[in-house]
Amino acid sequence: MNLIVILIFLKLLPLTVLGDYSNTTVEAPIETEKLFLGGKVLKVVAFGNSITATRNTIEQVYAQRLPFLLLEKGIEAEVINSGIPGSHTGSIKDHGLFQIKHGMDRFETDVLAHNPDLVIIGFGTNDAHIDGSAPDGPSRIPLKRYKRNLKMMIKALQSQGAEVILLAPNGLRGKYPEYQNVRLKQYVEVVKKLSNKYQTGLVDNFKLFSDYYDIKENAAEEILLDGVHPNDKGHALMADKICQEIVRIDMLKN
Repeated sequence: MNLIVILIFLKLLPLTVLGDYSNTTVEAPIETEKLFLGGKVLKVVAFGNSITATRNTIEQVYAQRLPFLLLEKGIEAEVINSGIPGSHTGSIKDHGLFQIKHGMDRFETDVLAHNPDLVIIGFGTNDAHIDGSAPDGPSRIPLKRYKRNLKMMIKALQSQGAEVILLAPNGLRGKYPEYQNVRLKQYVEVVKKLSNKYQTGLVDNFKLFSDYYDIKENAAEEILLDGVHPNDKGHALMADKICQEIVRIDMLKN
């Protein structure tokens, strides 16, 4: 049977650097990839920040790679990319450095409205970030609020019958001081605990990337663009792990 690949790309977002403090206004991209072989198509939404969003310096982010990887496992998939650079889990009212719709602002329209079978939630890098040079400075979204936001998303999706995979953010390298990672690890632990509590899927990118450096003895530049955003090799690592987790969940259901 012929394979029909439909790629729909509308306006892509400008890049947002984590440490850029200038205000910016962006619109959500619409990007959908579908693989049709005549059977039931798994509808997946990838919901997150610039690590999820498409960018012109990356050939394929993890969401673009998933349909092809899943097809190799016998799963037909449609993946909707709802990533926006600069986004955190909260609302623009919580932290408005970037004048965009954040996680809570667009959860209804960018996730629930699609009636997904499975949602990949990848936030934390912007939530945890400390603006300024004080190691004990406040994060953009406090840890308790971050936990509350993720909890609300998980419960809302599970009440609709959707499966959830949580992505723990990868660590920072390069120009970012270690105190940013110390803070970020607290957010990673929240993701892991919520995954365990609500029995969601989990891909721990913090561990995945750290293990890559340790085992391969490679530099961060081999999988990161700028110390925070994965490059194509980094996205390939992520996509492979996410694919494995989707297959595991699919096997448990069937």
